[in-house]
Amino acid sequence: MPRIGLLAQKGGVGKTTLAVHLSVLAGDALLIDLDPQRSAVAWWRTRAAPLPAMAEGSATSLRSALAAVRAPWVLIDTAPHAEEDARLVAENVDLVVIPTRAAILDLRAIASTVAIVRRARTPAVIVLNAVPPGRTVAEATVTTEARAAVQAYGLPVCPVAVGQRAALSHALNDGRAVSEFEPNGKAAGEMRELWRWIHDQATDAAGRSGRAA
Repeated sequence: MPRIGLLAQKGGVGKTTLAVHLSVLAGDALLIDLDPQRSAVAWWRTRAAPLPAMAEGSATSLRSALAAVRAPWVLIDTAPHAEEDARLVAENVDLVVIPTRAAILDLRAIASTVAIVRRARTPAVIVLNAVPPGRTVAEATVTTEARAAVQAYGLPVCPVAVGQRAALSHALNDGRAVSEFEPNGKAAGEMRELWRWIHDQATDAAGRSGRAA
């Protein structure tokens, strides 16, 4: 049962958006919303499909809650600016996904989240999110530059950068994910590639921790 936590101490980097879209692609999954704003819960309440399952709670009760989970996949959405909550999540998951935008302030803000996951000794990866879409098959220059900059943190960087595309937000209006809203679109394609990569990273990490699906 791979457990994936989306962490970023800076707000506005797209943790909830990624958590929602990825949880749908995970299939039989449990999405846990630990953010007091409960944005993922609000999306789920408008959803017609039964999966992913949804739970809400606090980071302080996460360990006991996870002990009762039987879903093959668990994805955890978290609040920004909550260092203690982030620590608790990092200590109880197999893989931390750190989303970031390509702007310099976002890239610098990764440092605090990286410090948390290193203290927890939890495998972590960085995902470039909401970046300018490339004009051709190549990614935008700002994305390439951001990719080079985050190498300094010494963590794996996802080869798939998620573009800032309207379909990602439009899909959420009625409780869908982009893979359901516009399955043949570029946004859905990028999200599927992202999930395949995270799937493999999380499976490997869970295998090392003894919690593989």
